[in-house]
Amino acid sequence: MLQLSTDEFTVVLQSNNKSQDWENWGVKGLILIEHFEKLSKLDTVFGEAKEIPYGVPQGYAVGYIYGDNPFYFCVAYHPEHIEMGIIVKFSAHAWAVFQENYRQIYKENIQIHNYLQMIQSEFYTSRLSRIDIAFDFMNEKVSVNTIYNQLSKGNQVIRNNSGRKNSSTLSAVIKNNHVSTFYIGSRGKNIKAFLRVYDKKLEQEQTYGFRYIEAVKLDDWTRFEAVFKGDYAHSLYEELLKINTENELKVLLVSSFTDRYQFFYKNSGKQTVFTKKMLALIHQTNFSFYSPSPRDNQLKQSIEHILHGSGLFPTMFKINEIWGYDGLKEFKEYLMEEYAVYEPNEDVTRWVNKYRYLYKKQGKPFGDNKKSAVQPTKAKNNTPHNQD
Repeated sequence: MLQLSTDEFTVVLQSNNKSQDWENWGVKGLILIEHFEKLSKLDTVFGEAKEIPYGVPQGYAVGYIYGDNPFYFCVAYHPEHIEMGIIVKFSAHAWAVFQENYRQIYKENIQIHNYLQMIQSEFYTSRLSRIDIAFDFMNEKVSVNTIYNQLSKGNQVIRNNSGRKNSSTLSAVIKNNHVSTFYIGSRGKNIKAFLRVYDKKLEQEQTYGFRYIEAVKLDDWTRFEAVFKGDYAHSLYEELLKINTENELKVLLVSSFTDRYQFFYKNSGKQTVFTKKMLALIHQTNFSFYSPSPRDNQLKQSIEHILHGSGLFPTMFKINEIWGYDGLKEFKEYLMEEYAVYEPNEDVTRWVNKYRYLYKKQGKPFGDNKKSAVQPTKAKNNTPHNQD
């Protein structure tokens, strides 16, 4: 299965009346933010605006989040620097939740071109400063390690749509002689584009990301993620404002990616299978953008740590082996007695207040569908084993 999507993106808003607004930008900036909030329906889709004391994008001074959510989304500005404008920063998780909530509230899908068109205003100009385009190969047996080895040995090359070879730096994350992530191009501040190819299944499983449930069900999942900044992002923005359909969006995203990144076998000069599949999407008539159901997995991660990293089960096994199942039951009762007098600290209370509604809506990360990692068995007798 091959999926195409926009991942994270950043929009910058600039006042249309800088010559007057600069004298009182601290106030005028807030007015523009409120105007933007209404156009983008942030209060309805995410929740009430709250000023944050930290986590503001670099260089900005005042930032706002919306609702109590587990993802990174921020609208920020600097009261003393009108030239910096207002930054709107969507993480991939935030954009997935925005799309999901918007669909539930307004009973229609929203893609990035719809969103950018929705926030147009006579009071400010807007443009993308960053946009990520991603191809996801799921259960397609596309190996990050193999592609990296082919590139590093010169057996594969990357060319643009005009046939020009990409001479950008190749770098990788290598562990135990295995590559799970590699980059084409520098990730420096002023770089206009780079490509990241990585094991998305591994990343989601290690971080308990918002697509963790999908990841564990797949045999393999490789992502090709192009990051466009500066002039490239600006050009894409102008094109996104012109399109009206998801099919036009599909063609634009595929073309933008493959204009810069196409993989070829050096000796034969033929495109790799995965590049051919990317290009084939342009002419695919039954294509539709996949909408993941984003989930927060922090509680799942805590439970997994208890099951596999805390030493709880080895302790239970020792008790069971020494004192039998009755001893194990007594130990569980002891734990519940200790829990009865436990007093959560402020961090725990704050977490519950923030995520209570989300988890009630999302459902338990345990229960009937979750097989227990350990099935306690009664000991043959209740006498301790000899330790010879």
